[in-house]
Amino acid sequence: MRNARLLLEHTNFSHGEFYEDTLILGGCGGIINEMELHESSNSGRSLMSFRGKFQEADAVNKNKRLYPRAILENNTKRLINTIKDGGLIGELDHPTDSIIHFKEASHKITKLWWDGNILMGEGIILNTPCGKILQGLINSDVRIGISSRGVGNGKVNEDGILVIGESYKLITFDAVADPSTHAAFQEKVVKREWEIKDKTDETEVSTVKNETRSIDMVNKDLLLACLGGVIKKQAKKLSEVK
Repeated sequence: MRNARLLLEHTNFSHGEFYEDTLILGGCGGIINEMELHESSNSGRSLMSFRGKFQEADAVNKNKRLYPRAILENNTKRLINTIKDGGLIGELDHPTDSIIHFKEASHKITKLWWDGNILMGEGIILNTPCGKILQGLINSDVRIGISSRGVGNGKVNEDGILVIGESYKLITFDAVADPSTHAAFQEKVVKREWEIKDKTDETEVSTVKNETRSIDMVNKDLLLACLGGVIKKQAKKLSEVK
């Protein structure tokens, strides 16, 4: 089976499927609008912070994924160290890779902790172009969710649930639009990207095959020409002997 390279928020799974080295999007958290929001002014600039649920362990989320507590705990410890070293950056919308792009940065995670099986978090919205867009959307009552982005493996169980595996590495938490519209749009974009790539791959394979076929034909022609020359030479020798 061909391993998936990207799992969108509403990817459908089949029992027994195994995903390896996969970008896994859509570990559902809370809605930022429904979190504790605080707006303050610092040096004449408005600063908005948020606090609430980021993720839940050992529970099936609406994207049919289950993140075991032990795996999330290991990742949380690592990310807490990242936060202490200067902050964990999140982006406005999920990118289609595992890299954190500073030009798309919209917020910074400043704290993570556990409340039972709920992974809680705090963050501030950055004074960046994407941060200003995010704050403007929140102020306009547009529902914005917190969603995890990570890379790793997972296997689909008999209930069609993708259970995240031990190699999973949580990268960050991004701010995303309502999944019902965001996922559909993203799927079209990513599908188009892979369709173009697949067609390119097919063209490359076809070109290689054609080139190989052409080389084979040239080799055959050369061989026949050589054999023809040898036969003529031998015939001439026989004629001279007679």
